[in-house]
Amino acid sequence: MPLKILREMIEFLAVVVPALLLAALIGIVMADVVARNFFSMSIMWAQELAVVLMAATVWLGLAGASVQGQLFGISLFVDKLPPRLYPFARLLADILTMLIAALVIRAAYAQISTARFTTFLTLGWPKWIIAALLATGMALVILGRLLEMAESLRKVRS
Repeated sequence: MPLKILREMIEFLAVVVPALLLAALIGIVMADVVARNFFSMSIMWAQELAVVLMAATVWLGLAGASVQGQLFGISLFVDKLPPRLYPFARLLADILTMLIAALVIRAAYAQISTARFTTFLTLGWPKWIIAALLATGMALVILGRLLEMAESLRKVRS
């Protein structure tokens, strides 16, 4: 039962939230285009907010793809292997995915520590938000892969 609750929380953060952020991104960009074309003026903060929303959509959405087993390159390779090699290849792919995600979190932390005083010009928000979104997405990728591994182990034991 706790794994099911954890999966639902991760899927909410990595599937539902990115979909809502994408809808907001489309709305803001559309409003800015209408403002420029019909009123000859731009919404000053639209471009910066669009960058933040796009980063959040991509990085959290990547976690959603991971949780749902839709990392295309990994599936394409692992699914072509003979059935007896599949569990080992899947485990290796999961470990490598988590290792890469951990290295990206480390790089995002370095980015946060060096960019903590810079801000977006019109929004006034700190620019490290982008790196924090990247780190959050990668942490969700790791959690998702660990959850998938735990669920697979539970099925094998049953």
